Amino acid sequence: MTRYQLCQLIPRQAGFDGFVRFEKNRYSLPPEYAGQPVFIGQREHKIVIRCQDMIVAEHLSAQKTGSIIADPVHVAALWKLSLQKTKVPPPRWQLTLDPQVQTTPLATYQETSS
Repeated sequence: MTRYQLCQLIPRQAGFDGFVRFEKNRYSLPPEYAGQPVFIGQREHKIVIRCQDMIVAEHLSAQKTGSIIADPVHVAALWKLSLQKTKVPPPRWQLTLDPQVQTTPLATYQETSS
C-alpha cells in the first residue's frame, strides 16, 4: 500500500515570464498560469506547482542554488505565445496648422530698448 504524501505548499505569485521562485531557484510553469497566484512545495526530490486544486507543473529539485529549471514544453508554449502577432492599430495623428501667426513689428522692440 502506498502512503499518502503531504508537502507544505507555499503561496507564490507566478511571474509573467512563466516562472515561479522557490528556495532561490526558478521553476517553469505553463504560460497560461503566468501572473497568477500559485502554491509551490517540495515532495521528496520533486517540486510541485499547483494552481487552485490542480497540479500544473512538476520538476526535479534544483541541484544548486540559483538554478533555472525549465520544462521544454512550457518554454515552447511561451515562445509560441510571444511570436503571435497581435494587430495594434496605428496611432491616429491629427495635426492642424493655424495659418495665422502673431507677429510683432521690429519697431516695438526698438522702442522698448531705448
